[in-house]
Amino acid sequence: MVKGMNDKLNQERWLSAGLQVLAEEGPEGLRIMPIAQQLGVTKGSFYWHYRNLEDYQSALLEEWEQRHTRQVIHHVEDKGGEAADKLRNLVSISFSADARLAQAIRRWAITNPQAREAQARVDHDRLAYLVSLLRPLGWPQAKAEFLARWLYGALIGYFSLQGPAVGPMQLDLIMGMLTPRPKPAGMNRKT
Repeated sequence: MVKGMNDKLNQERWLSAGLQVLAEEGPEGLRIMPIAQQLGVTKGSFYWHYRNLEDYQSALLEEWEQRHTRQVIHHVEDKGGEAADKLRNLVSISFSADARLAQAIRRWAITNPQAREAQARVDHDRLAYLVSLLRPLGWPQAKAEFLARWLYGALIGYFSLQGPAVGPMQLDLIMGMLTPRPKPAGMNRKT
């Protein structure tokens, strides 16, 4: 294996291990020696890839952002379909995700400015993507923005409550709430 490729694989192992520790133990678990031992490498391996713990934490946040936001959006877009299909796919992926990492990063963001900035970027990107899927369904901009916040907040709350798995019937219910219905004849409500 080429040295550069080996370095990248080792760095990916450090990132995967760090995200796993973060999900299981929170930011307090991000300690160099225990992760090195888990990986079966020396502390020197860590310093080959990262200047210090703060540099590693920054890389972890970037990796989380990449894997759990950008890649999910790319996956949904690559799968294609109409906006409703994409929204259903996104909701399904979101409700099937392991929430421990997202919860750990939200807790970390309370006390760590770097985590807070990453969380703010992720929240912004996720909300913007939701709005981009709701608009073609017929929601005006302001209502799409409100529904995106509501859905995103509901997802966060659902994970906090540790709700049961969401299946096709629950997805149908969620999608029914997000799909505007035509007004019955004779109704003159303002939207």
